Amino acid sequence: ELDGKLARDEQKIQASIEAVKTAQKTAYSEENVAALVWFDNFLQRAGGLRAQLHALKGTPQDTDFVKQLVKAASVAFGGGRETDYPKVGVSPYSA
Repeated sequence: ELDGKLARDEQKIQASIEAVKTAQKTAYSEENVAALVWFDNFLQRAGGLRAQLHALKGTPQDTDFVKQLVKAASVAFGGGRETDYPKVGVSPYSA
């Protein structure tokens, strides 16, 4: 299931990359360059995660190793924190 979602997301990102590259040809933008770098980074991480998932298909799903790997993957994609603590920004009690 996760592999399928990642594959769909990779296709969407690839389509976005093509659209940004087309836009870059007519009107160069540093913002578009940054977006292309982010897209490329996402594709690399997603591809690595999918490779790990394929390697684990023969492994029993209740092992601690699999749980740790899924946790590590969620952290790699920015989903490591369950809450927003500590909050980012200015505290009302800062001096």
